Amino acid sequence: MRTAWLLVIAILGLGGIGYGKSGVAVKPVPKVSDIRINPKDGAKMVWVPEGEFTMGGTVTADEKPQRTVYMDGYWMYKYEVTVAQYRKFCKATKRKMPEPPERGVVLIASHPMVYVTWQDAADYAKWAGVTLPTEAQWEKAARGTDGRTYPWGNDWDASKCASSAGTWLKSTKPIGSYPAGVSPYGCMDMAGNAWEWCADWYEPNYYKNAPSRNPKGPTTTGYTRVLRGGSWRNADLDPFRCAYRSNIDPSSRYRFYGFRCAKAP
Repeated sequence: MRTAWLLVIAILGLGGIGYGKSGVAVKPVPKVSDIRINPKDGAKMVWVPEGEFTMGGTVTADEKPQRTVYMDGYWMYKYEVTVAQYRKFCKATKRKMPEPPERGVVLIASHPMVYVTWQDAADYAKWAGVTLPTEAQWEKAARGTDGRTYPWGNDWDASKCASSAGTWLKSTKPIGSYPAGVSPYGCMDMAGNAWEWCADWYEPNYYKNAPSRNPKGPTTTGYTRVLRGGSWRNADLDPFRCAYRSNIDPSSRYRFYGFRCAKAP
């Protein structure tokens, strides 16, 4: 009886496996609408398909030249890593949670984890079986293939992200609080809420000589690491642009530095 049920499952392609004409098992190709759960931390991941996208911009010198980049497909965390998820990591690894230096600041479970250094974020990613996204992975997940300015389109809209542009905020917001600001692939809060650490060292002229396929950042060690997306504290509109590049000492930890993760298939 069990053999018969296994045969039915194989024919229907259930259990994440399909069968080609030759009878050889093949894994189904992920689609943009697919969501995968990382069993280690429970994070939702969305699929960013292979193909070209427009990377860079025309505003600041370090985002030029704007160019076409080809990326292999990958999974991207739908949300920033939360305080609750980071607590789970700390408990599992017997690591101490970062303590906010400001009095009265409370790390709330549903908010993005902040006060993390680049190494903190990288260590979490390794524990979770994923990686920090490269700049290219981050930017494609944020803007899609049409070269848009913000994750939601080309026009600024303060109601679509956690920022202090117009109305001063006092802290981060729960992840996913601005569903109208979703990126083309389903990623939330890629503008505002918390700056997000990327895997790359920062090099201001990197784009001039970067490979046009799966760029992974400078091969030489620099002094600062890349952050993307802006935060709740920013009032100027520039940091919320998908092409905007920020950088800082990787040992820095502030109430507006967080991260999300990525994973190759």
